[in-house]
Amino acid sequence: MVSIKNIKTDYKRIVIASILLIAVTLLLYLIEIFGFWGIYGEGATASRISELWYVDLILNFSPIVLVGGFLIYKIWSSYKQEEYVKYKTYLITVLILIIVYALKGQIMKLVF
Repeated sequence: MVSIKNIKTDYKRIVIASILLIAVTLLLYLIEIFGFWGIYGEGATASRISELWYVDLILNFSPIVLVGGFLIYKIWSSYKQEEYVKYKTYLITVLILIIVYALKGQIMKLVF
């Protein structure tokens, strides 16, 4: 077993992966919004559908689940292939994305 403290850290890959995956997450949110609007429109039906608990759950959590699932797959595959630098890089990236997602409300208030 290799200690995670002794593994070299690839900071450049962490920054690039974090920025790209945050951008992908934002694009997935936009695709969901425009897709929902395109399917249901603006009327009372869309308002009623958007208030359902599972629609809110899907719209809020599907982008982070897709991106997080991809990162978990990359973590698992790099650990199995004993590429510990990539393993640590993806692990730090997923932690950054979890922190950004947890602070999503405050970031939205700051930007908008």
